Parts: sequence; C-alpha cells; structure tokens
Amino acid sequence: MNKRQLEELVNSLAWNDGYGCYTRAGFEKLIWPTIAETARWIIFFDIGNMHDLNEIHGHSGDEFIICVTDDPAREPSNPLQLCERLQVIFSENGVPATFAIVPVHSKSLIENVDPAVRLVEEAKAQNRRGRIYFETK
Repeated sequence: MNKRQLEELVNSLAWNDGYGCYTRAGFEKLIWPTIAETARWIIFFDIGNMHDLNEIHGHSGDEFIICVTDDPAREPSNPLQLCERLQVIFSENGVPATFAIVPVHSKSLIENVDPAVRLVEEAKAQNRRGRIYFETK
C-alpha cells in the first residue's frame, strides 16, 4: 500500500460521506485535539429507527457526539437550545432522538462523553426516549 492509498483509507475511516460527519475515530483523533481547549459542552444523542436511515444513507452508528465550543468574542453557546432545535427537526421527520448534555471537565474525550452516554442509556433502560437530559455538575 502506497502513501496515497494509506491516506485515502484513513480519510475513508475518519469521515462518513452518507451523513456528512466524522466517524467516532475521526472525531477523536483529528478534531478533538484541535478543540479540546475551547470545548464547553458535549452533546451525545441516540437516534431511533437508524436502520431505516442507514438503508438510505449507508451504515453509521446510531449514536452521535456534538462538541460545543465557545469563542470568547461571541455570546456563550446554548447547548440546550441547540438540542431543542434538533429535537424538533427529528420529531417532524418521525425520528425519535434522545439527547444528553454534559459539561466538558477534562482533556479526554472519552471521560467527557461517558457521563452523557450513561444518561442516555439510563433513559433508554427506563423507556424514557425522545427527551433531552442535562447535567450541570
């Protein structure tokens, strides 16, 4: 495998063309190191009925991460407002989604995402899907 082929392989594993977003590995290895200093909130969400969407757009997981960063020159970001807007869009299209918002508390992406994952998993286990959960600790 030559260098060009290797770069193409890495890029194909880091980006999902069907959904127009980074894969978990791509986000963790390529994006997180560049935004960890300004990251303020992690939004983790689980999309229901993902099988139907995957049939249209190709395979992806059913869980997604959004990292909200702040620019000191602008108003602080409002992750709850973002989730509410996304919730409306999903709902209007008949797609259930469960969101968890947690503050960034370390330089490790995994350490920041884990509390949000737990919130979503607890909600799913209690059959409380399609809601937004917010942790402020």
